[in-house]
Amino acid sequence: MTLRIDQSLLELLKEELTQAKKIILTSHYNPDGDAIGSVLGLYHVLKQQGLNAEMVSPNDFPTFLSWLPDASNILIFSKDKLRVEQTFGDADLVICLDFNGYKRVEGMSYLLEVTKAKRVLIDHHPEPESPFDIKFSFTEVSSTAELVYEIASQLFGDNAINYDSAVSIFTGIMTDTGSFSYACSRERTFEIAGKLIAKGIKVEDIQSNVYNNFSENRMKLLGFSLAERMKVFPEFKAAYIWLTKNDLKKFKYQIGDTEGFVNYPLSINGINFSVLFTENDSYVKVSLRSRGNFPANEFSRKYYNGGGHKNAAGGKSFVSMDETLKQFEELLKIHSNELNA
Repeated sequence: MTLRIDQSLLELLKEELTQAKKIILTSHYNPDGDAIGSVLGLYHVLKQQGLNAEMVSPNDFPTFLSWLPDASNILIFSKDKLRVEQTFGDADLVICLDFNGYKRVEGMSYLLEVTKAKRVLIDHHPEPESPFDIKFSFTEVSSTAELVYEIASQLFGDNAINYDSAVSIFTGIMTDTGSFSYACSRERTFEIAGKLIAKGIKVEDIQSNVYNNFSENRMKLLGFSLAERMKVFPEFKAAYIWLTKNDLKKFKYQIGDTEGFVNYPLSINGINFSVLFTENDSYVKVSLRSRGNFPANEFSRKYYNGGGHKNAAGGKSFVSMDETLKQFEELLKIHSNELNA
């Protein structure tokens, strides 16, 4: 069944889109496949409608997404701050995709806070944190890319989804569901996937471009992570992987190289909670995944100033890696009953 979206909101968005002289499409820091796929998917829809849109990312995106149509046109704030600031200054409308709070864009957040442009939210994460002029927030969809399809097709009709848009949207859905292995139990998700395939996209090629496009160093880093940096706690049905700055340097880390690492411990029989700790210059990045009823997002919100979905969340720790790991092991004991429920 087609997602029910408030018709008055759709009409308001269409009016804003058609009146805007410049539209910005942006997503969260360290963008993943859903973020980039959503931005590019909507970009190609708007472009086909003759609308003027620019794409902005807070920082670089993984190289395994660089093949997507017009990905090279995405402005990178961390590389060209002045140009991005000028773009925001000229914008009438800013569409925020795959994040629900300004802080999710890290150092670019001030541009969202001070912009005079109308701000639109298109997202599938729970509990929007920042003010938006128009909000499309649906947690039941598999991905923001799926929501982009619903909005675009209801605004402009299915013909508005051309080949380039279809490739981008399918990539977003595919990556955010782990190749349709989780968060995709709605019939509509597969119906949309079928409609995108009908546009002429080749699923095998998309799969290969995303999942068979890693560097040798990334593969060695994965092996090292599992062999040397994974600790398993069967008594808590939990496991974690930790990677220091030196570990990343040793394997010549590039943005996106650790994508998906946090999911591997969940492949172990009996493990329902997995965390990846990655050391940065000023904090430890925390990625959390769970299966079943254990709420990864609540755990992240309570201890790591983060949030996300029930079974997929993220946050930050502002103490050393050693202290972060020590604290986490104590937290497992505190939450033992919930983890073993």
